[in-house]
Amino acid sequence: MSDEPDLLVTLDAADLEAGEAGESVRRLWRELDALDVDGVEQLPVPPPEPAKGPGTALTLAVKIGAAGLRTVVAKIRDWVSRNDRTIELTVRGDTIRITKATPEQQQRLLDAWLARHERRGPG
Repeated sequence: MSDEPDLLVTLDAADLEAGEAGESVRRLWRELDALDVDGVEQLPVPPPEPAKGPGTALTLAVKIGAAGLRTVVAKIRDWVSRNDRTIELTVRGDTIRITKATPEQQQRLLDAWLARHERRGPG
């Protein structure tokens, strides 16, 4: 991916073994790549912090493309609900955490976050 990503998707993998974390992020990557996005790539994993141990987070960089931010976020939200994981989404330094909150709670938070970024457009 040559340009800055529109969206960073960070999987909290602190409770997973390295192989399990890698497989989780690959499954998410395949689902996002199946959308009409301009690209998905996994960012290099930084060295572990001594207090946190190995494999605490894995990050995908997404170029949104024609799919649109709302479509990509809906896919991630669906993935979170099916995989019982926590994901952080970051656009221009603004981060939201998606967890197994009730669908209504999560939708209100996501709608407010998306509204901020849809007004400005990607990049």
